[in-house]
Amino acid sequence: MRIFLVTQDRDARERLASALRTESQVLFGDCAASGREALARLGAQRPDVLLVGLPLPDMNGVEFVRAAKRVLAHCQILVLATAGAEEALIAAIEAGAAGCVLEPCDAHELVGHALKLSAGGSPLSPFVARKLVERLHARTPVHTAAASALTARESDVVCLLANGLSYSQIGDKLGVSLNTVGSHIKNAYRKLDVHSATAAVMRAVEMQMPGKTWRHGDS
Repeated sequence: MRIFLVTQDRDARERLASALRTESQVLFGDCAASGREALARLGAQRPDVLLVGLPLPDMNGVEFVRAAKRVLAHCQILVLATAGAEEALIAAIEAGAAGCVLEPCDAHELVGHALKLSAGGSPLSPFVARKLVERLHARTPVHTAAASALTARESDVVCLLANGLSYSQIGDKLGVSLNTVGSHIKNAYRKLDVHSATAAVMRAVEMQMPGKTWRHGDS
């Protein structure tokens, strides 16, 4: 898994780059100090995961995420920011970022988040997840046709994703295999017309799906 790092903070860039190079589970590609520099090099670097520290000196998070997805659609984007920047992180998620975490976050933690992204997960700091839920609960419920198309078990899986559980935790809670969880998630993505767990969480809250009763052992 190839990682590309983007942050204007020189000390953080050098520290994280040095630490990431020692991690055996990833291949550290390179780093950039600005959004435009990163965009100019994405095509050649072709990272699997893009780590982006906000704010950037030349672009806001939404602009950069949208532009990066246009250059390299398959790339998973993890956004990092300090406490107090939760709104910017949520906006980046809505623009296409697959996860967001609050700093401080060391290299080992970042590798764990990157591996989770590549496995289909969506790392979200608890405080950011709470803000996301609060923000989406204020919206008018939509997508009722998509919600009704989900099976009971697919709804359960998506709601547990919204509650922050990992794939393995969902399998344990529902008493089903990891492969079964993956199958339900793929079906739910297709019916909800989303392409990541983060988007599924957002859609789930829009449909006011959380708060169900879980049926242990059903599949």
